Formats: sequence, structure tokens, C-alpha cells
Amino acid sequence: MKHLQLFTAVGLLALSTVATYANDKTRVSYKEVAVHDPSIVADGSNYYLFGSHLATAKSSDMLNWTYFGGGETDACTLFANTAGYANAYNTQKITSVKNYKGETVSFGNFNAHSWQCKGNNVQGMQWAPDVVRSRKTGKWLMYMSVNGDYWASSIVCLAADNIEGPYVYQGPVVFSGFQGRYDHNVFTKTNDWQHTDLTIATGATSLPARYNTDKWGSYWPNCIDPCVFYDKDGNLLMSYGSWSGGIWELKLDETTGLRDYTHTYPYQINDKNAAEDGADANTTSDPYFGKKIAGGYYVSGEGSFIRHIGNYYYLFLSYGGLNPNAGYVMRVFRSENPDGPFVDGQGTSAIYSRYELNYGNKSVTNRGMKLMGAYAGWGSMTRGERAQGHNSVLVDNDGDAFLVYHTKFDDGTDFHEVRVHPLFVNEDGWLVTAPFRFTGKQTTQKQIESERLFSAEQIAGTYHLLKHPYQQTCRYGTDGDKLDAPFSKANAQKPVTVTLSADGTVSCPSNADYDGTWKFTQDGKSFITLKLNGWDYSGVAIKQNIDGYKDCPATCITATSFDGVPVWLYKEGVPTTGIHEIQADQNSTKVQQAYNLAGMPVSDSYKGIVIVGGKKVVRK
Repeated sequence: MKHLQLFTAVGLLALSTVATYANDKTRVSYKEVAVHDPSIVADGSNYYLFGSHLATAKSSDMLNWTYFGGGETDACTLFANTAGYANAYNTQKITSVKNYKGETVSFGNFNAHSWQCKGNNVQGMQWAPDVVRSRKTGKWLMYMSVNGDYWASSIVCLAADNIEGPYVYQGPVVFSGFQGRYDHNVFTKTNDWQHTDLTIATGATSLPARYNTDKWGSYWPNCIDPCVFYDKDGNLLMSYGSWSGGIWELKLDETTGLRDYTHTYPYQINDKNAAEDGADANTTSDPYFGKKIAGGYYVSGEGSFIRHIGNYYYLFLSYGGLNPNAGYVMRVFRSENPDGPFVDGQGTSAIYSRYELNYGNKSVTNRGMKLMGAYAGWGSMTRGERAQGHNSVLVDNDGDAFLVYHTKFDDGTDFHEVRVHPLFVNEDGWLVTAPFRFTGKQTTQKQIESERLFSAEQIAGTYHLLKHPYQQTCRYGTDGDKLDAPFSKANAQKPVTVTLSADGTVSCPSNADYDGTWKFTQDGKSFITLKLNGWDYSGVAIKQNIDGYKDCPATCITATSFDGVPVWLYKEGVPTTGIHEIQADQNSTKVQQAYNLAGMPVSDSYKGIVIVGGKKVVRK
């Protein structure tokens, strides 16, 4: 079989022919679940979600989910403790560890409920777990936040042979709130640090002055929201924290699942070694809490999640208040290293050097690459979606990535559901989110990097365009807790209609802000750039089904600006002939169905240019 380039009039006509698939817009529904702060993990061909308040679900397609585990009820099956989930953190299994000097020491019993602030219960305060499989032991390790008032929180590790449990409490990983100011459930505030692992981690024989503060949240983390991951070198790491003193990272021991106490951290301010003195909000490394990677100064930021995709480690954070009208939004930073420094497209650090309001219409900084915001009227949607966040990411064996998050709606309730969207890497190495939910793979990252999925003629057409501006109107403080459907509906982005022409122009009769140009940026690839009102948006052209319909493929573009403003575009229908490698086939033995350039099936005796197995073939 030899390759031919066609320069005849017939060949040029063939390249401009666009046959589209007939869509079936019969509405369909999926088996939805409400898992807040969903963390996804794969086990074989199944996918599992672990979320706050012991909400758990599983699926074989990341679209239709079923609950398991029993939740925060007497029917809970996640834990081996037969006395119930409330007692799951009373007695740990591991009784000795190696301390910061590498010496084997006693790991005295740490009751996580006892550490909570006086009056706190386990029920309702089991937040945002993460689950990972130890590559060394093969066990499933669950990292659970046992939250407490006044930062009296801890992250603990549990282990199981089966991903669905039962999980056994191994021990604590990190504590917060040991400032000696508030009583705990079982002991008083006096010398409360002695009920933590501070001595094992640092050798402290008394409470260091930097932790002896009335303003814990201005300097130090709240130990919740763990994300546990392996870096490229096989190290098991954990990021954690929420608002307060920022997001931090620790190295773990993959044998025990606990902290690796032999891995020590210097005390540093602004990345420079410093004397251990009073608290400093610019602390970037601490012997107990590890290394700061984001946040600080009580700026918003929680639910950290780190994954290596392509050439970078990406740090995902959720800014804003989590209620529907309180500005919750996902932001992304990246680094070549698992512990940073993490920066956005403008080169701005994820670590703050002063307090800055960083979400909503009053935001004074546009730090972080936005993934999406509140929007409505898109595709088959019957409810607007908003307050998307506290995400996780699955990277499959093919290197394709999927964004998993909870979303709330514009219906005036706190109700939430899980959504999964594919993620792609653009030409500049930034992540862009597919415009629709995952309903099966229609485009892969490898295809984008190796194929031109559409010709200019096939891209041409009328599109729905949705821009996710960096600042969107929200409510602050106690007003953010108000459930108000009219406010939600009024403050959501809605699509406009634009036309992309084969000559590379973009026009929008209703709004000149969307006039501009488009172009493919590399031969033989599906990277695309839009220039709208003078702003460049770098992205990818993909095929994707519109969720909510039975069978409705669409031609889609997802892109982002250098300062993190995403745009999505789609038009219904995809070309059936969108392959641009033309081949001559003297004696074809292919058994796949052949199509002519109008997209109609033809017989094996048909001569001329046909599409077989996704390639243009010249039959003679």
C-alpha cells in the first residue's frame, strides 16, 4: 500500500466535503449520586468514589453510580470496628514507628475522637477522605479527616485488603490545633500537644513558641482534606489543609501508610532557613507540618489534589464558599516537582504573601487557572450548574485524565451531584476541561497530539460558545449561605452563538467581544487557538457526545487564556470523513464497512475515494 497526495479538483472537493452523523436527541437519564468532595480511585474495571460523611459509590463507566458502604448509619460496612463508625478511630493497630532520628519508638495510642474539640462528635465531622493502594503492601489506604472546632482536627490512616473495606485504623498522620487554648473531648487544653506525635516528628520536649498562639489559623493549617499520591520516583506524598495557614505537604511511609518521620523538614521563612521563634505567616517549611505549597494568610483554598499529567504535576484547589451562591470554583497550578513551586499561567505562585480576596466579583487577584464557573443553558441541561469543586482526578492507563467533582444547582437548594468531565492538555501544557460530561471516550490525548481530527471545512459552522469569566457575581459572608434560586439563575453564564468560518474568522452578530480568528497551530495535530477580542485562547478540538441525549455527537473546542479564563464551543454533529491521510489500495482485503465522501456506505466493489477504518483510501 503506498501513500498518494491528491492535488486534483476532485481531491480538493473531497477535502471540503463534510458529512455529519445523524443525531438522536432522545433524552436519557443516568444513575446519579450525591457524594460531596468526591475522591475517585480505580480498582480493575470499576471506579470508586469516597466522600465526606462516609458517602461512597461505585461505577463501571463513571456515569452510572450506585451507593455502597452504608454511610453514616448503623448499616455502615466500611470499618472493621463492629461497634460502628463512631468508634472506628479509638484504637490504632500500629504501636511503634521510627522517629525523626530513625530510632524505633513507642507510638502511643491516639484516639482521634478524643482529640476533637470538647463537644464535637465523629458523626458529621468525617470529611473528604482519600484512598490509594500501597504499591508496597497491596493494601488499600484510606486517609480520613476527623474535623474539630478551633482547628482540633487530625488526619488518620486506615487500611483494608479490599477497596470496599472493612478498614482498620492504623494511626494518625498529622494533628492541628495544639495551641493549648481549648479543651478536647477527653483531656484539657493544658499541654494538649503531648497528646500528639509532635515529639516523634521533631524531638520537642515542650510546646515550641511558634505554635503557642491565639491566632492559629493565621499561621498554621487545619489538618483536613488529604490528597495522597505517588510521585514519579515512587515516593508516597500527602497534601492537606483548608483555608487557615494554607496547604502543606508531607512524605509518607508506604509500608505503614503513616508519616515518614525519618524524612525531616527545616524551619524556613520565605524558603530561607530561619531560627525557630514565634509564629510567622510566611513560614514555607516547618519541622512538624512539612512544606507549604499553597495558600496562607487565611485566603480561601481547600480540597487540594495533585496529579502528574503529561509533563507536569498539577495542583487543584477550590476557592470560595461551598454554598451554591458563595463563589465556589476550581483553580489549577502546575510544577515540574511534586512539592512545587506551583504557579499559574502568569507565573504567579500558589502561595500568598498577604491576605487577598481570591473569589467572586470582588476578587482582587486572578490567581490560578479556572476550570469552569456557574453556567446554564448548555447542551441538554435543564438545571444550571454552579459551585463546582473539591475535585479529584483520575489518570487512566492510557494517560487520559478525568476531572471528578461535586456540583450544585440553580434550583434554590443545597442538593449536589457528582460530575465527571474529560481533561486535556493544550499546546502550552495547561489543562482544559471538556465541555460535556464523560459518556465514553470519543477523543484521547494521544489523538490530539498525533492526528488532525478535523479539517478547516469540518470545523466551520455555527457554534454555541460559553465563556467562564474569572470574576462571577457571588455573595459573601452569611449572605453566601442563603439559598436563592433567582439569584443563582441571574448570575450564571449563558452561551452565545458564533460562526467559525473555514477561512479562520470568528464572528458573533450579537456581541463583538467574540469576534476574532481561529487556527490550528501544528500540522497533524488537533491543537487550536482562538483569538477573541484580542485575547488568545489555547486549546484542543475534540469529538464528544452531548450528555443527556441518547446519541448526539458534537464537534467541540475547549481552550483557556494565559490568565486562566476558559471558553467552550460546540456544534451538533461530527464529520464521518474527518481523516486526512489519503492512501492508495490496490487489493484491499479490509472487512470493515467502507463509506463514500458523503458518508454513505458503499460495497466492496466501489471504486474511488472511500473511508475505511477511519482512513481515506483510493480504490482502483
